[in-house]
Amino acid sequence: MGDFKPLLPCGNSTMIQTTIESLQQANATQIIVVVGYRGDEIEKVVSKMDGVQVIYNPNYRNGEMLESIQLGLKHISSCDAAFVLPGDMPAIAQSTFRQVKKCMSVTNAAVVFPTLEGRQKHPPLIAERCFERICSFSGNGGLRTALRQFCEETAFVAVDDFGCTIDADTPTDYHQLLNYCHLPIHPTS
Repeated sequence: MGDFKPLLPCGNSTMIQTTIESLQQANATQIIVVVGYRGDEIEKVVSKMDGVQVIYNPNYRNGEMLESIQLGLKHISSCDAAFVLPGDMPAIAQSTFRQVKKCMSVTNAAVVFPTLEGRQKHPPLIAERCFERICSFSGNGGLRTALRQFCEETAFVAVDDFGCTIDADTPTDYHQLLNYCHLPIHPTS
């Protein structure tokens, strides 16, 4: 990317703060941010936000993203389900969060994914009854593979939200995100 993604400008805020704000607007009562590289910088920025807990992944250099997800799930206190959302996806529409939650409520699915044009997207909503099995999963393939153990209990809900396709892995992606959100474009290294 050339710059430190979580702290890139995103409107009047940073990428990670905007992502957290989208979860807060979706009525998430607990938000756990798992950090590693430059985690202290992220913590300084997000620790002022209500309902946010920062967890450090000491193995971030060698681990997979699944390890960070497992750490986050282990630190969730009582809840029915949790969204898993990368910190570089701040453009998820509130309607997507609502539709995914409603689908889980209606179907009692273990996992619900939004889909766009028939393709599975972020953020999945994972029922609490799955946490232990995800946390003990040690195979290859990350979260996607870990969630296959719930394929018979997985539901999908079609959404009309281009924001669930945009993450900021490259400067081009970042500019696309800012354009999509109608935010000023900031130079990246």
